[in-house]
Amino acid sequence: MKRALCFGMLVALAVALAPSASAQFGASALTPPVITKAERQAEIVTKMARLTDWMKGAGYYGVLINQYRNFQWITAGADMQIVTAMETGPVVLAITVDGGRYYLCSNSEAARMQNEELGELGYQGVVWEWFEAQGEGTALRDAVNQVAQGRKVAADFKTPLADDCSAAIKELRYELTEPEMKKLRWLGRQCAEACEAVCQAIEPGMTEIEIQAMTSDELMRRQIQPTVLLIASDERIFSYRHAIATPKPVEKYCQVNICAKKWGLVIAVTRYVYFGELPREIGHKLRGCAQVCGAYLAATKPGAVAGDVIAAGQRAYARAGFPEEWHKHHQGGAIGYEERDWVGYPGATMLIHPNQAFAWNPTITGAKIEDTILLRADGTFENVTETPTWPSIPVRVGDQIYNAPSILIR
Repeated sequence: MKRALCFGMLVALAVALAPSASAQFGASALTPPVITKAERQAEIVTKMARLTDWMKGAGYYGVLINQYRNFQWITAGADMQIVTAMETGPVVLAITVDGGRYYLCSNSEAARMQNEELGELGYQGVVWEWFEAQGEGTALRDAVNQVAQGRKVAADFKTPLADDCSAAIKELRYELTEPEMKKLRWLGRQCAEACEAVCQAIEPGMTEIEIQAMTSDELMRRQIQPTVLLIASDERIFSYRHAIATPKPVEKYCQVNICAKKWGLVIAVTRYVYFGELPREIGHKLRGCAQVCGAYLAATKPGAVAGDVIAAGQRAYARAGFPEEWHKHHQGGAIGYEERDWVGYPGATMLIHPNQAFAWNPTITGAKIEDTILLRADGTFENVTETPTWPSIPVRVGDQIYNAPSILIR
């Protein structure tokens, strides 16, 4: 097996044939340059410092990263995910405490990693031929040994080659950098507008599956990848908290619920449309959800813990006249590079950080409120999925107003 940290003529040829990289990260025919190349580099520097400090404190020479969420986090948006149903991908990053950056992969992935994802970020390739990792092949072990030279390493996945430190590495993601917050704001607005455009386009008689396809199309045309698509209509909204689309046609009431990602960052949002006069029961339940969400936001403060937030929501459910509804579905929690980095529950001790994102989703049978919120360092919040034209239910949260999304009546 032949391996090299710069793997020679293959990559040189591929680089020569590849299109030149964009001058600004995120620039494309459809996506504006949300952050500059310099901002992306600053984001990476901050994250590398966090990771290096953690390695030094924990006594590791290096870290192996194979979860695609961590891959996108540490690279500020590079992508190696091939199979969307898997949590890990075909490329392992090896980052060392003395500043080394390597990508370990087969020759099937190497040229694209060099040309389109990692070459400009200072990574070097340690590459094997694809068949050398099959069966009892030792390709990854040999590549790790080449980098680590027998020194102690951690990993974000289970492997006999390193200690599994996935939980500790995950926590390094929670506090967002300024460039990440810029990206989150853009992504939140785009995801909300996509869902709202679908709600404006839905007509009675359309099937849930058709609406699912419309929603996916609306997101992917914006170069945003849907990761959760839950479309329900009429009685199914009352029957199921997680309703997967069916061939059932819409009569009067439809829910569009998504999670979607770009650059690894994830947004969660739910919107409703109703045809005709809204029943008082649904309106009453939605207003109750809005009050509960306001209570969640009021309790979401730097230094608090998740259980405090859930306790505030439990009290708000009772005040709204629905004391048992919180039992029927999880209430959401932190969001960032996962659909939920963690879910809150009674007594939960997960710490709330400044500049962390949250998606609380209180639900009362037949109604739900779900937005993605950025908690600023000063304790105020920013609703990144709020749009100016969508109907809302104003809820006072301390000195702020949370415009909870209402139901579009058509």
